Amino acid sequence: MKKVILVSDNHGNAHVLRKIVDKHYDADLYLHCGDSEMFKKDLKPFYSVRGNNDFGFDFDKSNILVIENLKILIMHGYGYVAPYTTKYLVEYASKMDIDAVFYGHTHIKDDFTVDNIRYLNPGSCNHSRDGSLPSYYELLIDKKEIEVIVHEIEGDKIC
Repeated sequence: MKKVILVSDNHGNAHVLRKIVDKHYDADLYLHCGDSEMFKKDLKPFYSVRGNNDFGFDFDKSNILVIENLKILIMHGYGYVAPYTTKYLVEYASKMDIDAVFYGHTHIKDDFTVDNIRYLNPGSCNHSRDGSLPSYYELLIDKKEIEVIVHEIEGDKIC
């Protein structure tokens, strides 16, 4: 089993990322779905893809990772999602041989499955757009199963 921390859209807030890493020092992998607005060296230990606000930063637009036999597409989602619609993301992912999609951009948590592909958006760990607290996901991945633990951030406190 692997413990993976999944975040997105911190928009330059390095403090919140440090708090998350401190809380989950035992994670096997830290993933960022873009819009960090930070350099790779400042983002460590997170692996990140490029978001629409990450211009000038050297990140891949997307990537496919294999974790515990799961093929996972990690991307920001810009151009494929908007608040309250994932239609184009689902159309795009359905043409790929993958098990899951990790994405961000909307600043709204999401977790759904279409045609055996799991879609996970941890929301924003800096600023939510749906009135909820900022958030991120702790994922426990075992074989082909993903258990999602939602963490919310209130001020300096991670719930």
